[in-house]
Amino acid sequence: MSTRNEEAIMTSATKGGRQQGPTKLTPFGQKCREIRKEKGLLLLDMAEAAEVTPGFLSMVETGRKPIPDGLVSKLVNGLDLHQRRAKELQNAAALSAREYRLTISDHPDPWERTLAFKLQDQFARMTPIKRQKIIEVLEDEE
Repeated sequence: MSTRNEEAIMTSATKGGRQQGPTKLTPFGQKCREIRKEKGLLLLDMAEAAEVTPGFLSMVETGRKPIPDGLVSKLVNGLDLHQRRAKELQNAAALSAREYRLTISDHPDPWERTLAFKLQDQFARMTPIKRQKIIEVLEDEE
């Protein structure tokens, strides 16, 4: 029986006859794989439903290409996904983005601008512990 981590890793293609090693799937890639298994589909079948090539879909699943606008909708419609599954796929796509846009209010106070700037400026250098602390603070507010 495989573990969750093993399911989130796929073996990448060889390059020049050499194995490149395992490639981690993004949350979107994990959800796509789960849907394929559930529906008994191959990557080729899913790519056809999305009107993309299998190679492109693979690169999207592993985060080597961004998720293009409309891809999730094409998958939802092409695979006839139920509302719950469609929402799961949309959420996984959102979690897989490499960039996020932050919108501040129409009349921001100085703290709002400072927080937005500091997150943008320091996020890539932030330690996992600092990120977790921020998440905990934000979740306490919910």
